Amino acid sequence: VLHAQAGPPGLFFHYAYLLGRAAVLTLVVPSQPLVVPVGSEVTLLCQLESVKDLRDLVVDWARHDLKPRYIHIRRDGWDHLISQNSLYLGRTRLSERGLAYGDLSLTLSRVRLSDAGTYHCFIPQMDTRAEVTLHVVSPVSVSLTKDHSGSPVLRCESRGWFPEPELVWLDSEGTVLTGARTETQRGVNEETFSVSSRLSVEQSPGNSFTCRVRHQETRQSRENQIRITGEKRHFLEACSSCSVAWTLFVLGLILAAVAGAFVLWKYKTQSKYLLFIITL
Repeated sequence: VLHAQAGPPGLFFHYAYLLGRAAVLTLVVPSQPLVVPVGSEVTLLCQLESVKDLRDLVVDWARHDLKPRYIHIRRDGWDHLISQNSLYLGRTRLSERGLAYGDLSLTLSRVRLSDAGTYHCFIPQMDTRAEVTLHVVSPVSVSLTKDHSGSPVLRCESRGWFPEPELVWLDSEGTVLTGARTETQRGVNEETFSVSSRLSVEQSPGNSFTCRVRHQETRQSRENQIRITGEKRHFLEACSSCSVAWTLFVLGLILAAVAGAFVLWKYKTQSKYLLFIITL
């Protein structure tokens, strides 16, 4: 029997019930997909609603779309990772303290785009299992380019989203900007979406812009900010007009050094001549 119940704000859980001989066993997992960025650490939540020591039981985590399918296996109080899929080597762990209280949540570190998928947590002795879906998104990338006329254009892109996200541009005051050209593409044989956008902007010192990619339903969002200072452009323009002056300045220093050396030589020569006359 399955039913849904609201958890903390913005996050919902569903409960998987199994009618056992002695009691009803309950696994609690997120009902919404978890969305995390590449390179982060995530905990795939899976916990018995009632407190029970799982340290001496078998706990399996698996992805049925992989071969081998095992992500993490624990038996007789020890991790047995011989059959672990090599993609997850050194990146998974269970909490010893959590297992003592019925928590078999799996922590996955250094998340990759390939980690996206449906994970199964399973306790064979209880014949109970549940699913956790993970979506991995690439960082929101923002760059500055120029169009054919030389005007500045901002470009923003991000991959690995599901469901389809919304992309918005914000100015330094947090106001949503319009006029951007945004495209969304669905991956080949994948359920994830890639989104990109181009925005023409005014290049003036102090301007900052934020690209935000978000899910309306799950309230998950990622963003990146870029600031246009204009300092480098103005410096280059100034230097292009002062290169001649700079050359003349260097030549002036050289001539001054030569003149100084000549004066010093002349002074020493005259001093020696006067000393010779006095001696006579």
